[in-house]
Amino acid sequence: MEENKEFELELSEETMQMLEEYAKKNNQTPEEVVEYIIYEFLRNQLHVIERRAEETNTPVNTLVNMQFARIVSYLNQKEA
Repeated sequence: MEENKEFELELSEETMQMLEEYAKKNNQTPEEVVEYIIYEFLRNQLHVIERRAEETNTPVNTLVNMQFARIVSYLNQKEA
């Protein structure tokens, strides 16, 4: 499997707010948080997301964005 897969994050307003809140709480920029989520979570989950996309006939990008939103929400709840 390719290591450098590309996908485009299309974040909702709500996800952007959660991202900014988490970044602020942790003295990071939103870009640093995005990189953290990609490298620590999404990169390891990509093969599962791709398989799920095939099974459900859903674009990988859609599932990646949904999972990204879930991770941001999880991180915010974990910090609370």
